[in-house]
Amino acid sequence: MGVNTEDYCKFLQKYRDLFWHFDKSKLDLLSHDVVVEYILNYGDDDAVKELFALLGTKYVGEIFKKNTQNRKRKNYLPIVENFFNYYFNKHVFADTK
Repeated sequence: MGVNTEDYCKFLQKYRDLFWHFDKSKLDLLSHDVVVEYILNYGDDDAVKELFALLGTKYVGEIFKKNTQNRKRKNYLPIVENFFNYYFNKHVFADTK
């Protein structure tokens, strides 16, 4: 995934309070899976829009799908999982069915 490292680090610092139990000096070491999970669960509309712009809606959708389908334990809040299942199925995966 070709993400601009400088923009990614700025994004993580802007929303660092969402990652409350991680070492703030090592946020850039978090996997995209963790960042997507925290932004979708706890971020506001602007954070989600910035995440989509930074990583791409399709890539975020793929991460979300990978971490929610066929798993007994899920880290997404139920309301968040429900919303983004509908969102990604309509806007990202609609033509792949």
